[in-house]
Amino acid sequence: MPPPHRCFINGRYMLHGRPLLLVAGEVHNSGSSTPAAIETALDAAIRLGVETVLAPVAWESIEPEEGRFDFSLVDALVNAARVRGLHLIPLWFGTWKNGMSTYAPIWVKGDPQRFPRILNSDGLILEAVTPFSDLARDADAHAFAALMRHLASVDDGKTILMVQVENEVGVLSDARDRSPLAESRWNQPVPTEVRDAIAASGSGRLFDALQLGSRHKSADWSSLLGDEAEEAFMTSAYASYIETVARAGREEFDVPLFVNAWVDANAESDGGDTDFALAGGVRPGEYPSGGPLRHTASIWRALAPSLDFLAPDLYFGSFDTIAEAYRAIGGVLFIPEMQCNRTGVEQMFRAVGQLGAAGVAPFAFDLMREDDAHYDEVRDAFALLAALGTVLAQHPDAELRGFTLTAQEPSRELFDGSLEVTSKHMSEIFPSPQNGVGCVARITKDSYVVIGRGFAVRPLNGLGQRGAWAAVEELERADDGFTVRRRLNGDEIGGGEWVRLPIVNQTQSDLFPIRQNLHLSGVLRATTYSATPPTAVVPERTVPNR
Repeated sequence: MPPPHRCFINGRYMLHGRPLLLVAGEVHNSGSSTPAAIETALDAAIRLGVETVLAPVAWESIEPEEGRFDFSLVDALVNAARVRGLHLIPLWFGTWKNGMSTYAPIWVKGDPQRFPRILNSDGLILEAVTPFSDLARDADAHAFAALMRHLASVDDGKTILMVQVENEVGVLSDARDRSPLAESRWNQPVPTEVRDAIAASGSGRLFDALQLGSRHKSADWSSLLGDEAEEAFMTSAYASYIETVARAGREEFDVPLFVNAWVDANAESDGGDTDFALAGGVRPGEYPSGGPLRHTASIWRALAPSLDFLAPDLYFGSFDTIAEAYRAIGGVLFIPEMQCNRTGVEQMFRAVGQLGAAGVAPFAFDLMREDDAHYDEVRDAFALLAALGTVLAQHPDAELRGFTLTAQEPSRELFDGSLEVTSKHMSEIFPSPQNGVGCVARITKDSYVVIGRGFAVRPLNGLGQRGAWAAVEELERADDGFTVRRRLNGDEIGGGEWVRLPIVNQTQSDLFPIRQNLHLSGVLRATTYSATPPTAVVPERTVPNR
């Protein structure tokens, strides 16, 4: 059976058999709450160059009364995306959003007898439905199935790409739920599939705890997993609940499904402010306990097989470390939330070019205004990633290298010494305090597409010696391909050595008297050749007899 026309193959999103780089952005929480808000948010997407929009669909908006569905707002969202030529990833804000149940309809959250809440160790009843409620689970699954059935009925095969199920689930303020429904499960034997999933993982916190725990097959959570028991207990509950919801929706509309995580901060920071880096929380309850995290992924993969992948929301901690861990979980990396600023721009290129991301989605792009300090950089980054997406569609086997060049690492050799990228050789002509960011796609052994800002690129011969440009063309994206804006030569390629790509809004140096082009598109197509001649063979000199 051929794969569906919306799927992941080798970590890349495929639409009708062609790779599609997800140049995405997520609207702010209320950005799709009314038809007017939708129009505003999607107009912002067009201005910024966002091609795929992630937008919430709230349970309360489609089922305001139990059993009565209203999809008018969903239709407004789908139609607004379609007429603008945008792709769409609906985010199902069902039972939970950020651990709370504020997007559930009033007939759910207003009836705690039918739909009980989470109780923490302080005796506080949270505004969060317990995942141990079968009634809540079945009501959510019924609503999600209705939504997916409606999406299938209006599907055109290219607008709706995939769907997120719930949002950043887990218990906040405690490691586990202590409501009566939860307590009735806490002392029961750990399900065999949970034990087997942890054992099969072979490493990690849960695996280590399992090795020290009870060997008895009917061991309860605490006996089996010790200090890790409470978080594993909640993970099992959320994963099982969401599997019921996801499976019900998948039966109606077969598109990829995923869940996202409010990640913990138990990873090295990127060297920034410690308090900021640890804002994700280091203990369950500080971050949502039971969510789809790196150390709980084995349970999620086993208990929620209807999900295609787990996704990290990355604002804090080590971006690269966490992203690489999520890519390893299921072979797919998609980042549905991240910073929408200069730092986010740097991370976007590394995620796609270095970490193998299928796509990235800076959060709250719709709140940016043209006078925002980062607006031009973010808009430019979306344009450059879209150009990279065109390259990947044309050359799906291209090798990618993404990078950020910093004061600590100002240069990097790529493709086994075939190219060098550096933020050096820039300051005397293009002074800038910004890091150089970019991505290079190698098409053939000697041909490349170079994309980015704030760096220079130099050809090498693979032996640490200078190479040379055979041709350098500045490209502009047009429809499904490129047009050549200019062919660069002479001073613009450093006499055959360096090509410089200045940042957005670059200024001319007062120290360099010759005016330079400050407005390159940021996309170059280049071919190289070796400028180093082979070692000359000197014939042996014959000295005549005298």
